Amino acid sequence: MPPPTATTPPLQALPTAVLHLTRRLRRSGLAVSTSEALDAVAALSVVGLRDSTDLRTALKSTLVKDSTHDVAFDRAFDAVFPRARRPVPEAGHSAEGGGSETDSIDDLVLALRDGALGHVDDLLESAIDQHGGSQDDGRSAGHHAQRTLRRMDIPNLYRRYLDQAEGDTNFDRALATAEAALAMEQMKRRMQDLVSGRMRQTDDGASRQQLEDPEDRPLLRAGADELVAMRQAMRPLARRLATRLGNRRRRGTSGLDMRRTIRSSMGTGGVPVQPVLRRRRPTKPDLIVLCDVSGSTAQFAPFTLTLLHAVHQEFRRVRSFVFIDGIVEITEILASSPGVLDPHHLLARKGLIAKDGRSDYRRAFAAFVDRWGDAVTAKTTVIIAGDARSHDREPAVAEVAEFAHRARRLYWLNPEPKSEWDSLDSRASDYGRHCTDAFEVSTIRELVAAVTKIA
Repeated sequence: MPPPTATTPPLQALPTAVLHLTRRLRRSGLAVSTSEALDAVAALSVVGLRDSTDLRTALKSTLVKDSTHDVAFDRAFDAVFPRARRPVPEAGHSAEGGGSETDSIDDLVLALRDGALGHVDDLLESAIDQHGGSQDDGRSAGHHAQRTLRRMDIPNLYRRYLDQAEGDTNFDRALATAEAALAMEQMKRRMQDLVSGRMRQTDDGASRQQLEDPEDRPLLRAGADELVAMRQAMRPLARRLATRLGNRRRRGTSGLDMRRTIRSSMGTGGVPVQPVLRRRRPTKPDLIVLCDVSGSTAQFAPFTLTLLHAVHQEFRRVRSFVFIDGIVEITEILASSPGVLDPHHLLARKGLIAKDGRSDYRRAFAAFVDRWGDAVTAKTTVIIAGDARSHDREPAVAEVAEFAHRARRLYWLNPEPKSEWDSLDSRASDYGRHCTDAFEVSTIRELVAAVTKIA
């Protein structure tokens, strides 16, 4: 059994360490009871302190009951029980000094297969150092994670993972394929969480304070653990917004009705004892929502769709679409969803990727006009949710202008801060010129404010 690490706390400090870990988990949105915290302390007396892997496993088994919270636990555990980062060979050099990036790929495959999560993190951190670029350039965590993963050559990593699988039967091969796909998906999620953690560390003090309130956390910079808390805050928030808008509609009036007031006053000698207010008959428009679910904005779209669906009674008919370089309708999925959608479920829709899977507003919007263009009429409100970035492709200015021409109103919800609009490949102003209004919705609070104005 290996000796205790330099970062392993002494035995008498363990109850305090578990208390700190429990507090961090609760701040991340996990419901950890006092009895579970006591179980964690008791489990440590059984597994001991010599093996950090056993320590992590014991605490996770007693404090976490849902696998979707694994990332939140890992981050909290690493903060309370910091580990020394293992040295990773630089790109182009193996540990012996004569290899290439192939060595790092093989090392990552081995760590994934062995479940050595600590070493996986070390290797991913090294890849972020090499390929991730500057995390303070205003782009989302998803963007930087996808950039790093592309440079790591994921298809090659997937093939090498399969090459190490054993088995001759079709069942064995199918099992290995499923295992490889799961390992790649877990690695991608861990990569984004590591990037988002780095980005939060570079935020100023005010930004760090904002992270305590889920409604004020930047949607594009949120890590997996933060998204758990944000989803939990979203459902009651959506219900309150729907109730508030419904009450506003029911009690609303449009001023004094002079003709009816004068007619009513005839019974009182011409004295308008009882003013008559004009009845408010608001017309409900149709609503069409187009949400970008490409890598950089995938986690933003479900919040927008959930909030708009919650206020669907303010509209006569609501139809929802998601797009990357293809576009598909998801109205029926949204209607049956009990809460905030998982963006990975949206990405599995057939037709969403039409060519190479890179964001292409022009191709997607042109496909919408060809197939569903007749749905946009003078009674339709159209909402486009996305970062308005062209990704060095032909922008969809003509298509957006066509939406504006056909629709009653056209709004744009942009999850990026306004300070980043029109930077690099952003076409926010080009699109905004054709919109009734464009809103910055980088947080849930800003998203709620925008939907309130639109509805």
